[in-house]
Amino acid sequence: MAINRRTSLAALATAATLVAAGCASNQDNTGSNAEAADADTSTITIAIDVPFHPIFDYLMATSAPDFEEMGYDVEFEVLDATTQVPSFGRGDVDVITTVPSFQPRIEEQYGIDTTYFFPMARWTPGPELLVAPDSSVDSIEDLAGKSVAIAPLSSRFGAEQAAVAAATGDTIDTYFDLTETDAAAQELTLGRVDAAFVEAPATAPLLAEGYRPVFSVQEAFEEAFGDPAVMNGGFIASTDFVEKNPEFVDALVQLTQEAWTLYQEDPDTVIAEAADVSGIAPDQLTLVGEVLNLSGTTDEQKKVTEQDVATWTEIYPLLAESGFIESAPADPAALFQITGE
Repeated sequence: MAINRRTSLAALATAATLVAAGCASNQDNTGSNAEAADADTSTITIAIDVPFHPIFDYLMATSAPDFEEMGYDVEFEVLDATTQVPSFGRGDVDVITTVPSFQPRIEEQYGIDTTYFFPMARWTPGPELLVAPDSSVDSIEDLAGKSVAIAPLSSRFGAEQAAVAAATGDTIDTYFDLTETDAAAQELTLGRVDAAFVEAPATAPLLAEGYRPVFSVQEAFEEAFGDPAVMNGGFIASTDFVEKNPEFVDALVQLTQEAWTLYQEDPDTVIAEAADVSGIAPDQLTLVGEVLNLSGTTDEQKKVTEQDVATWTEIYPLLAESGFIESAPADPAALFQITGE
């Protein structure tokens, strides 16, 4: 198994984006349709756009013998938020790790039908809307028309846009006086905006200083869809690949579930292997595990379920209304493979 780690470890400073564990690129259509690999004869390449996911890193470090025993030659690549989807569009990688919100974009930009078949993260808690300790704001309703900072929407995953649309019936950039900036938290601490969308772990120092959450993606989704742990970034491949390589897909899901269970039973072992292959300090990987709530994820949440499909069926129209995607998929269920089916 070859390991190609292309992402600078300096990107750890942007760890607040890790909770999505998915690609945030907004690329032009420069690629061609990805062809499904023949798992019996070809190298299968699995990619992610951040080097910080402990479970993915553990698979990268340890899974070669298991895959080889099954007859698969597997490579892992760590790309970045500007290269993962274009690499998939060109057919350079077979499996990517990103958010379901990007599946319609992939079809729009590259003409590739995709299937999401395993969740590597869920929005628990997801981004939160924070206000200053002395603010009179207590809810999202109090922020209508007020100044709100957020990371550039082109770098986000659609969660904030969908949550605001679900809660208010309006788009994020019309409901708020929105400022898109790479320094959203700083804009809040300097008093330049009334509120800011911030995501763990960047929320920790602000909460310690008394900044308050008045709205969260997780709570908005739970209220709107009855889903307290909306499926976030996970394994996605072309539908053609998934249909032609069911044994490989099953093997990848099984090995990932086993690695996750080991993390919950013996996190030090997983973190040690992940740190060795990624070059990232164990304490940083531990922090990421906490942000992603990897220890608290239930066995049911380590699957794609009917609830996940139902939730995303409702999220896609909100993403279309907000402009994140051109249109909602006509058959959202076709974008997912229920685990075990």
